Amino acid sequence: MEAGFGCGENRHAQVVMRELGITYQHSTPQSMGDQWWFWNCENMPEELPSFLSDLGLDPMEQIGWGLSKEDAEKIRDFSPENK
Repeated sequence: MEAGFGCGENRHAQVVMRELGITYQHSTPQSMGDQWWFWNCENMPEELPSFLSDLGLDPMEQIGWGLSKEDAEKIRDFSPENK
C-alpha cells in the first residue's frame, strides 16, 4: 500500500494506518515523493481514503529505493503464518 501525504493530511502515515486498523509487515519512507510504502498489509477496509492506494510493486525491484536486499527478501517471502 502507498500513502501519499501531499493532500492536506497532517497525521503521520503510520498513525492513519493504525486508526484504520490496517496492520503491515514493513514500512518504507519515500521522502522524495512525501510517501510511505507499507508492505504485506492485512485488515484492509473495503474503502480507503483517497490518499491511500495499492502499492503493486515487487520488493526485489525496490532494493536501493529504501529497501535492503534482506528486507526485500523478507517482504517477498512473507507468510502470515510465520509472523
